[in-house]
Amino acid sequence: MADLSFGLSGLAGPELSALGGGMAGGLLSRFANYASLGGVSFAVIDSREEIGRRINRVLFPDLPTSKQVFQDFGAIDTPITISGLIVGDDYVIRAQRMRKALAKPGKMTLLHPWWGRLKVRLVQPAQISFNERQIRVAHFQAVVVRDPDPPAKKGFFGSLIDTVSDVLSEADGLMDEAQEAVAGVLSAVSLPLALVNAVSSLISEGSGIWDGLTARSPEPIKAAMTAPQALMSTALVPPQRNTDQSYAHAVSAALIAVPASLVGCVSTEESSVIAPVSEGTDRDGTTDNEPVTGQQIASLLLAGSEQIGQLADRLSQSNPDPSAVLCLGVAARAVLVSQLASAWTACVFVSNEDAQALLTAITDAIDALQTDVVAASGGHTRVALQPLFTRLQKLRCAFINDASAQIGSLPTVVDVPVAAPRSLWALCYALQGDDVRAVQPMLDDAMTRNAILHPGSVGPATLAMLEASDDQ
Repeated sequence: MADLSFGLSGLAGPELSALGGGMAGGLLSRFANYASLGGVSFAVIDSREEIGRRINRVLFPDLPTSKQVFQDFGAIDTPITISGLIVGDDYVIRAQRMRKALAKPGKMTLLHPWWGRLKVRLVQPAQISFNERQIRVAHFQAVVVRDPDPPAKKGFFGSLIDTVSDVLSEADGLMDEAQEAVAGVLSAVSLPLALVNAVSSLISEGSGIWDGLTARSPEPIKAAMTAPQALMSTALVPPQRNTDQSYAHAVSAALIAVPASLVGCVSTEESSVIAPVSEGTDRDGTTDNEPVTGQQIASLLLAGSEQIGQLADRLSQSNPDPSAVLCLGVAARAVLVSQLASAWTACVFVSNEDAQALLTAITDAIDALQTDVVAASGGHTRVALQPLFTRLQKLRCAFINDASAQIGSLPTVVDVPVAAPRSLWALCYALQGDDVRAVQPMLDDAMTRNAILHPGSVGPATLAMLEASDDQ
């Protein structure tokens, strides 16, 4: 499973030791600025541009250098050398996105903190490097020139798409757009007090929402919530002059803290599902080390997205700048939707109906968010939300494509009438055959799906069970 959070913890290496590990006071707010090349954001470390004219110096044999001639062919095509860092838990995905962007033909857009928006072309192969001593960091360098040419016609390129990578890549792009939206709302040099209070309320009341949603969650989820909840409870005080985007970065870090931690605590195959003898059982029947599934995390993220949307709507009604508050709410929910990608890829479905149900819930959440993006754009907002809307559409299609690759290959759920009490074991053997390797999964799923306490006696009832395989 890929974690799409953009935390800066875990940096290693002597040249990065001074950059710090926090979003608010680390790399992005003190030593670098965000830039974007081909739609992929990164932290600028160094930028150089060669400026001059194309001069041809002509020297003649047996004549002094004073007789040399210079031919001026006009201004040079000013190459720009950019060195940057791709930092975060998702650095591999972002590096892959950067690689694809650099490999595309034609010009691309460079958003630079000092040079602004430029159309550029890559004039020599770029470099992307990793170092085993620098965790969650990818270095890259590119040399580009400003593009003066008119737009070229777009061609059609057919290719096979890895649906899982597509979901993660689009989700990573959505994270970028959410950060841009937060930065756009909080870009004023002097922030209004009402807006600052709305930000504080969104984060503090959002923390309360997560407390309520995870109150009865397994212990791994509660443990993972400790650090992000502490971050959300820290007062975010904007500077007197908001010129370096440190406040916007701190707000983004607070919004991503909980969902990023949630997707990080999904149990892996190596996780033990047997509690030690010393560990007890909670009142709700869960053990301290109950495995955490992708479905559980997806349910929490979906519920959080809905409630945070309601919170943002309520805060906007009492704020002098409702569109700004709605934009912040949209960005917060976009972060949650982006984290759904990691939860989705961690899900293990046992039936078509299970996969379809979660897909429907995710697409409904994306549709609701798109509606709110349109509503937020309809006000007097100074933030362009069209890129975020477009990215949501692409992510929705990516979810559907990946689900289509799974749905159909999974067994379906059928209704099995049980007229009289009988053993569930006997029923599974009758449906599946004598292969215990097929009977056991059917039995386990039937007990969970129908909330059966004991397989010795079930019915009379109609049970929802997995369809028997064809190779009986």
